[in-house]
Amino acid sequence: MNKKNGFTLIELIVTVTIIAILTVMGMISYSGTTKKARDNRRMADLEKIRIALELYRQGTGSSYPADGTLSTKLVPNYLQALPIGPKGENYAGSYDQTGTGYTYIITTTLEETGVGYSVTNP
Repeated sequence: MNKKNGFTLIELIVTVTIIAILTVMGMISYSGTTKKARDNRRMADLEKIRIALELYRQGTGSSYPADGTLSTKLVPNYLQALPIGPKGENYAGSYDQTGTGYTYIITTTLEETGVGYSVTNP
């Protein structure tokens, strides 16, 4: 009797296919998780800026800083540094003081949904 030990071609193909499917599923899950993490960081960064803006207004007793002056008005008294987004976004460029100086909006686009996210004064 001549018996060979080993795997058949079908067994190898099935095994490789299962491993490939699991790998692709893991990569998709990881990609979604990292996008969510970057979006959460963006929202947290905007919240830090919002808090610093409120502290600035309360501390100075005046209106919010004018457009283009976030880094000079908030750093170093209210923020150690102006946050930079996870992919290098400059939030100062998305800051807009509106009207009489007592309203503002800071916007960014969330990566996972592609929807804009904004923070305004209450």
